[in-house]
Amino acid sequence: MWTAAWAAAALAAVLAGCTPQQGVVESAPPPVPVQAPPPAPVAPGATPPAVSQPVAPPAAVLSSYPRRIEDLHTLPAVLALYRQAQAARAGGHPDQAKAALDRALHIEPRNPFIWQGLAGVQMDLHDPDQAEQAARKSTSLAHGNPFLESGNWRLIASARQALGDAGGALDAQARADGIDRMIGAQPAQ
Repeated sequence: MWTAAWAAAALAAVLAGCTPQQGVVESAPPPVPVQAPPPAPVAPGATPPAVSQPVAPPAAVLSSYPRRIEDLHTLPAVLALYRQAQAARAGGHPDQAKAALDRALHIEPRNPFIWQGLAGVQMDLHDPDQAEQAARKSTSLAHGNPFLESGNWRLIASARQALGDAGGALDAQARADGIDRMIGAQPAQ
């Protein structure tokens, strides 16, 4: 009987030592920040080491990205509206193109190709602010598609140039050129 009482008391003491006291919050120590080592000093007259350039993704990864709206699982009605918008734009009717793309966006609001098309139409309509917004929306929906992102950054560069933001235009163009170099594409002329 005494051994059962002693065993119960010993177990209670061990368990009491394992549980935190009420009102006391246990926390892990704060993480120690990890810092990169400082760059090695470069001897006078020596050339500094080259900065690594982004590595192109493997061809299999690049081939998984759609290059055209036809490569997506786009609804036939949306595809028809997109083609209608392309024809209207090519015919010099950006208002009609915008109306067709707006209708397409009501059906497929998350299609990055439609947003990119709308950005181009907004530039045709001399509305660079809206063009940049549409290109940014396309990029956010592109999920890393470098083919779409390159075109979007070119549209953003044009929009910023039209707004008189030469520095912003150069930055956007540099991003487009960097993406093109990464995927091995030739910049659009």
